[in-house]
Amino acid sequence: MKRRFGILLSCLLLLVLAAPVRADHEQKRLFLVASYDPDNVCGMPQEEGALEELRNQGWIEGKTLLVERFYMDTKRRYVSPEAMRQRGQQALKRLRAFAPDVVLTLDDNAFREVGLALAGQKIPVVFSGLNGQPEDYNRRHHFMNSREHPGGNITGVYEKLYVKKAIELLATAFPDRRGQRVVGIVDDSPTGKGINRQFEIEMAGHNSVAGLYWESRQVSSFEEYRQLIRQLNADPTVGAIYPVAARLPTADGRILTAQEIIAWTVEHNGKPELAVNYFFSKLGLFGGAAVDFHKMGAMAGRQIAWILDGRKAGDLSIVDAPDFALVFNLTRAQQLHLELPMTLLTAADHVYRQRRKHQTE
Repeated sequence: MKRRFGILLSCLLLLVLAAPVRADHEQKRLFLVASYDPDNVCGMPQEEGALEELRNQGWIEGKTLLVERFYMDTKRRYVSPEAMRQRGQQALKRLRAFAPDVVLTLDDNAFREVGLALAGQKIPVVFSGLNGQPEDYNRRHHFMNSREHPGGNITGVYEKLYVKKAIELLATAFPDRRGQRVVGIVDDSPTGKGINRQFEIEMAGHNSVAGLYWESRQVSSFEEYRQLIRQLNADPTVGAIYPVAARLPTADGRILTAQEIIAWTVEHNGKPELAVNYFFSKLGLFGGAAVDFHKMGAMAGRQIAWILDGRKAGDLSIVDAPDFALVFNLTRAQQLHLELPMTLLTAADHVYRQRRKHQTE
């Protein structure tokens, strides 16, 4: 009996030792490279979503996960191509000293300057919020065989915009605007050019959607942006705008970012604004069908968790941002004298009733 008990005890011990146990001594390292500053309206919700999903998967910052962050600040401070390259080199130096188990890049500048530099190396890389086409980046520096089967050390989440869905929603909410134009507005930064390319791809073969016509415009300064907004407001054929300009220089040498541009837009624009993401609606834009940056970051966090649990980055497909969220700013709707159908309000994922305050540096 004792011998049989001893054998049973040994088997149980082997099972316990073989079971995956996530303990503090198994702490892994994540290096996060964000394109912008810590409070950026695009980067911040992605970071929060990724870390929240990692916590849900048992990877808890400060316990099972050690996180090092590097903010490139390329919206306001390091805006020239050379400055971005230098920031990327600084990030890579910090990264190599940290020796991470996985790297997360947020938005295009971080991926272009840091993520691509790690292509073909041992460190797994997950990107989030990529506006540029993965295939275009792949021509610069090969990192994937296909989106479905990357095959290397890089995977991530592409920021699909769902432009057609946003236009369809506008037509559903306000059928009297059919026959009018929706005008997308981007800046001439690398990200802005990437978004403009996304517009072309998503709207290819669709000059109109649900009876609304589409066009896009690019501006290179805040002065150009203000002039364009005034022109569009004076044009009765324009039913709505889709403002995505998030970095614009001023005549006195300042750089305005999304919060400041949106604040001016809300004060001076009289057309409903389709929001590219829910946070832009929280800042004051009308809203519509928007990218949920928090969910997009969460998807990247899930990929990181899979990698930390032993899967290879190259075996994980590059995926689109999760489906759009319905968001509306009711205060903005009232300012524009627009009444939303109750069916849309009850289906909304986020409803904001006032404009979020912002600080201008």
